[in-house]
Amino acid sequence: MKKKWPVILVFLLFLPQCSKQSKSGQAPSPVNPVLASENKVILTIADVRLTNRDLKNFIKLQYADIFEQKNNDKLISRLFDVFCEQRIILFKANQDGTQVGDDEITSYLSEAQSRRQDLEIDPELIRNALKVQKYLLANAYKNIEVSDSEVAGYYEANLKEFQKNEEIQLFQIMVKDREKLLAVRSEILNQPSRFEEIARRESVSPEAASGGAMGFFEKGVLPQEMEEVVFSLKVNEISPIVESPYGFHLFKITQKKKSRRLLLAAVKDEIKSKLLSAKLSVAYGEFLQRLKTEVPVRIDLKNLYFTYIKSDPGVNQDESKNFSDSSNSPDN
Repeated sequence: MKKKWPVILVFLLFLPQCSKQSKSGQAPSPVNPVLASENKVILTIADVRLTNRDLKNFIKLQYADIFEQKNNDKLISRLFDVFCEQRIILFKANQDGTQVGDDEITSYLSEAQSRRQDLEIDPELIRNALKVQKYLLANAYKNIEVSDSEVAGYYEANLKEFQKNEEIQLFQIMVKDREKLLAVRSEILNQPSRFEEIARRESVSPEAASGGAMGFFEKGVLPQEMEEVVFSLKVNEISPIVESPYGFHLFKITQKKKSRRLLLAAVKDEIKSKLLSAKLSVAYGEFLQRLKTEVPVRIDLKNLYFTYIKSDPGVNQDESKNFSDSSNSPDN
């Protein structure tokens, strides 16, 4: 079966840093603080030196729309971790001669620009991203599959996960004035089939445009004052007026589903995706740890243009490696 794995990419922002002074006694030449910050080396892998500029370009490739985010050092730190991981993998991919054709770059660029037409990306950045993807597929993710027996085993071992409570399909009309809703309710009781039409006309809730359709809700999800009313309704029965902090509501349910257990056939794809994701996460973590023993890595946290923050306890380290804990980090 042909698989398509996402390229693992991240995003970042920048802060300018101070300029250097001239060696002469004369007034120093003006230095662009942004340029000085961008040129600082933040990661060295063997003889490859990477700067803040490389980091920002890496981010911009996949997350151009949020590239200008500011003041989130905690998130940026996790993204820097992933940048380090990806550059280690790229170094090994280059060592092993992994190749990416121009046609692959053109295809990737076309797809990216279809999502954002003003996006300008250096083709070499795309080449590097695709090299990482190819190298992972050929090495870390090779022959990883989830069998039908594994899916069935997970289902049998986690039956509670697939138990659905009683469900209703709920519609509502919400207004800010009780007297107005009394008039609306009277109109609907005379012509119940016009509920959705009247909802579009009178309701101020977000789902008014769809005739008041709120979707399906399991028992135990809605606020208690609403749940007691709506789960006592018969199909197509109009509720009494219910008051909430948001206004005054009329409810109608159009379908009821009894509590039940979802069949394996209905959740097979969901389980398979979950198990596959777990296997890929473990394989990625183990593969990266092996690469880090084969490649000399130096991380210069002091040169980053944000304050690096270690990951919180409980963060999945397969998804967010904390490079400040690496034995190759200069801070240890």
